[in-house]
Amino acid sequence: MARGGFLKAGSTLGLGYVGEHALLFIRVLLVARFLGPEYFGISVTFLLVVSTFALISDLGIEKYLIQVDESELGSTRPTLATILLVRGLLMGCAILLLANWIAASFGNPELGWFYACAAIIPVIEGFRNLDPLAQQRKMQFAPYVKMQIGGLLPGVVLTIALAFATENFIAIAAGCVLTAIISVALSHILASERYRLGFDRRAFGAVLIFGWPLLLNGIVIFLATQGDRIVIGTMAGMLDLAGYAAVAALTAGASVFFARLCGNLFLPLMSEARGNFALYKERARTTGAACLFLLSAVLFPLATLGGPIVYLLFGPEYQADPLLVTFLSILAAATVMRAWCVVISLSLGGTTDLLAANVLRVTGLVGAYFAISSGHGIVAVAACMCAGDAAATFLALFRVSRRSPAAAPSCLTFGLIFAIMALGLITLNSMFDPFDHLALTTIAAAATSLPGMITALLISRDLTNRIRKVISMIRLKPVK
Repeated sequence: MARGGFLKAGSTLGLGYVGEHALLFIRVLLVARFLGPEYFGISVTFLLVVSTFALISDLGIEKYLIQVDESELGSTRPTLATILLVRGLLMGCAILLLANWIAASFGNPELGWFYACAAIIPVIEGFRNLDPLAQQRKMQFAPYVKMQIGGLLPGVVLTIALAFATENFIAIAAGCVLTAIISVALSHILASERYRLGFDRRAFGAVLIFGWPLLLNGIVIFLATQGDRIVIGTMAGMLDLAGYAAVAALTAGASVFFARLCGNLFLPLMSEARGNFALYKERARTTGAACLFLLSAVLFPLATLGGPIVYLLFGPEYQADPLLVTFLSILAAATVMRAWCVVISLSLGGTTDLLAANVLRVTGLVGAYFAISSGHGIVAVAACMCAGDAAATFLALFRVSRRSPAAAPSCLTFGLIFAIMALGLITLNSMFDPFDHLALTTIAAAATSLPGMITALLISRDLTNRIRKVISMIRLKPVK
């Protein structure tokens, strides 16, 4: 792929993700401020319900649409649309049936109606046109970005306005429904091909073969990513959940942003090179170095500065333990590093590597359950979840190195750097309170950031050249 095309696609997708995650963070921040910890915790559980059912029913439709051969696209697209519709209807029915049980599990049995509102969202999204996603096959990300931002913006505005006016958690439900309606409408408006339902037995079989590990993986991801919040919400209460979620809004939000960016941008790049050993090796090194650069620039310093940032943004009611922020930041970094491994596996048609790694992540949830059952707090939950995610990342690096000899040297290099940085952060942040020495905290954050960024640039000359190209593209022209 031409470097200019890659940079243009990357900037479009990157700016789109920046806008999307900025809106999501603003929503979390202002809802937390306007509603207070108790009602904010209830709002978090609503989002948990929506994301949980999406994860446990994920067949990897979007990923399959991007990697399927061009000759099979015509018969595959209507089949995928049918699968998406049926999935949405089944998810909606399941949420309706379980709404009262969910409410009781979170200690609010009178709110069954509130969780039932979540059933509307997957039903609406089942009618989504997949063409904006299909256009990513040609590294055209603008329709997808417009669809996402165009739906999210009015939903976030409505959520914030209702939260301010009513101080009630119904704001989050109304905003999510509006987002679903508008984004689905935009998927049809921005599509270059009309929406069609259909069923092709061969295409359906291929989707199942590709997607069954991802379906199992979605269930495991649900346990690994939402399990900690469910354990805290059901066993510790809404106040602890609110404090945990406030920190996760920084750390998990950043990791999801970077993981999605790497996945969508790097998968076409790696898939294109899979038949060329030397090119594949170079791109594995470049994409791995890019991940390390991002982690070092954002997530590693956030492990040190995150506590004061949460206090400043969310207020004194959400003051976080420094080690809680450290563990969740390392967990977030492990997620991004593992996303790079996923790209390599998927580019070679492998989906079982991701499943194996995520199964190991669940060990962290088991530890978290016993920790909170034994009277330990949310810091212990974060430590257990962090340990599970780190172990899963090292397993993913090992399996990818076995699957792809071309990527093996990069897996060893970046895995070792990640381990050293994670241990250094835990040691550093257990030695002092970042609230007592803000100047020292800032210096420490810089000290954990610069070495990784410099190392990434030294490892990959291609990454250095690409960054220089980006800088030259955005540099202002001199005024004549």
